[in-house]
Amino acid sequence: MTLDVLIALLAKSSLIAGVGLLLARFTTRRPVERVDILRGAVLLLLALPVLMAAGPALRLAVLPAAPAPAPLAPPIWSGQVEPLDGLAVSGAVPMPDAAVILACIWTVGAVLIAARFAAGVWTLHHWTRDAAPVRCPRWLAALAPHQPAPRLLTSRDAPGPLSWGIRPGVVLIDDASLRSPHAAPAVLAHEMAHLRRADWVFLILSRLTLALFWFNPLVWRLHADLAARAEEAADAIAAGRMDRAEYANALIGLACAPAPSAALAMGARPHALKRRIACIMTAVPTRRRPLVALSAVALLAAVAAPVAALELQAPPAPPPAPEAPRAPAAPDPAAACGPAGERGSSCPPETDCPRSRRLRPHPRAPGRGPCRSGPA
Repeated sequence: MTLDVLIALLAKSSLIAGVGLLLARFTTRRPVERVDILRGAVLLLLALPVLMAAGPALRLAVLPAAPAPAPLAPPIWSGQVEPLDGLAVSGAVPMPDAAVILACIWTVGAVLIAARFAAGVWTLHHWTRDAAPVRCPRWLAALAPHQPAPRLLTSRDAPGPLSWGIRPGVVLIDDASLRSPHAAPAVLAHEMAHLRRADWVFLILSRLTLALFWFNPLVWRLHADLAARAEEAADAIAAGRMDRAEYANALIGLACAPAPSAALAMGARPHALKRRIACIMTAVPTRRRPLVALSAVALLAAVAAPVAALELQAPPAPPPAPEAPRAPAAPDPAAACGPAGERGSSCPPETDCPRSRRLRPHPRAPGRGPCRSGPA
């Protein structure tokens, strides 16, 4: 993973998650529809790496041009060093490439988040394996209207009522809640709403998205918002099947029960309890309007498709300037002559040829001796 790829993933995932959060907040007030929009954002984030790798590319030259790499200097010496007595040879370890460092950091973060979720699933499996079936008649009577019925178990390790798995799934009841059978209709209505809407499946997908984009704060916000809106949607569905005040009282009684991150629990966190009770008592309609959610998800997909195809790259380098024409070199008169003392076809006249002039004897006056090389 290079720095360019990391920046592209950060920018594109931020845009998809931000638009999904805005659409879920301002498009509708119904918790069920908000959950559907947030689920669409999670699915688009999961498809983002595939679209970037396999989809068509829309290149946009906005990055600064990269400088030309400097030429590599030739090695000063190459060879094999033989061991010598009293001589120690040491060398500096080269630093790893920046892409390798970024890939290692991303891998560590993704593995930690995936390991934390795997530990939560293992904990739920351990609790379910050691749990016992519920035998209380009032709890069984409250479970009878819900079909297909999940496995209703009691666990002394569970911090509160919670559900997990694919429908029909598993519902774990802690010992304290089991001793309060008057809360059975509210608890089971809430947990069955989670199982019917396959919230646990989308919890896994949301955790996978978080592992891929753990470096993006908006993806963390999307994951937390999806979990909170899923609880509000289950509250709205459950409150529509019974008295709202009775359901709110049961929710307050379970507010202090934390739950593992791999489970969907009825117990609310203290900071979210006020909001959930307000949503319950305002009687927001729970019937889903498919057209609203589909329109919001389609708009989100229309934003995500070109964003996934966009590639930022440096502008092309300008072509090199043409070199100025060079003046022709003057011909060498000596090069046109043949061997010493001979004249070729291109040799200048005898008086102009430097070789002929150099090899020709000096003219002398009649009656004089040979020409001397020194001064007269």
